[in-house]
Amino acid sequence: MKVSSRWLNAIFLAVQLWQACGLSVEQLCNFWPRSGYVGDPRDCQSWGYCKNNKLAARGRCHNNLYYDSQSGRCDKAHLVRCAPQYWELCAQSQSEEYFADPLDCTTYNKCDNEGNNYGQRFCAEGFVFSNRLQTCVSSGNGCPQETVSICAYMQSGTTVGDPLNCGLYLECEGGRGIRRACTGARYYNYKRDRCQPTQPKYCPPDGSSYKPVKYPPPSVHVSVCASFYPDNDSGVVLISDAETCHGYYECNSKHFVGKWRSCPHGTHFQWWSQRCVRPESYSCPYDRCGNLNATFVAAINTGCSEYIQCNNQISHNIIKCSEAYPYFDERRSVCSKDFPNYTVCYMED
Repeated sequence: MKVSSRWLNAIFLAVQLWQACGLSVEQLCNFWPRSGYVGDPRDCQSWGYCKNNKLAARGRCHNNLYYDSQSGRCDKAHLVRCAPQYWELCAQSQSEEYFADPLDCTTYNKCDNEGNNYGQRFCAEGFVFSNRLQTCVSSGNGCPQETVSICAYMQSGTTVGDPLNCGLYLECEGGRGIRRACTGARYYNYKRDRCQPTQPKYCPPDGSSYKPVKYPPPSVHVSVCASFYPDNDSGVVLISDAETCHGYYECNSKHFVGKWRSCPHGTHFQWWSQRCVRPESYSCPYDRCGNLNATFVAAINTGCSEYIQCNNQISHNIIKCSEAYPYFDERRSVCSKDFPNYTVCYMED
């Protein structure tokens, strides 16, 4: 099948616009700690191979084929998606809303009730369209929203750091990114692909960093017992509040309204034993400083090679032990030469 010059020109134009406002493949890999192939945002015929937040290799499709990020293979131009389609973007918006062009935020269209776009308009020179404000704004700080989502270059099912909100992550599906936050008022660390109680050091100290609101768990929970009370159980069952290390809900049956309880000060709730235990006996995935008077606690998922500084029972920063004393002993609150044989040093969340 012969590909029309009009189609190739459209793809060439898309590449030019991406070069003006899109991520590079190196930047894309920076937000993804796992290994796999991604599309090159600046060249529809090229792909990159990411590994451990770095671009490990790159290649180019042969025989005038183009790389399709969703299928992960090279294909004919008319079968490849190099950018989100307008109808997909309109489907995300309210009827009669305007939506910036995904490849050029100086232009915008209106979406109708059926997700179609019509009536292309242009911002004045020096201005770009803001989807949130529904008006043209100064372009001094660049486009006020993603022109093309990072997920446009990744296969469905991929989890990647959110470039616009450090500390959040995106679940990629069909070229779109669904924004997610960690539970328990934690931050997503895209270099480690896990949630942690402190803001990652690489996050900038400005408005692009996620700042979780830390509310205490509700005193009663109407659905926790119905959702998590075991079908083959009877009597009192204690269920973690999924927000703190020391809190849990008390349930007598699936039909019971869960009542929040706290472990005695200085202990954490160990869900599988249904008991409150010494904190080093459980690798709690939430804020391990909570309910403790400790100045330092071990950081999970590090083999006790790192520890967290606590202030008023809240985690503030993560510190790594020195090479001479590589292991943090939580009971003694010091780095030591000897590996501490505590549960928290072995288990992961």
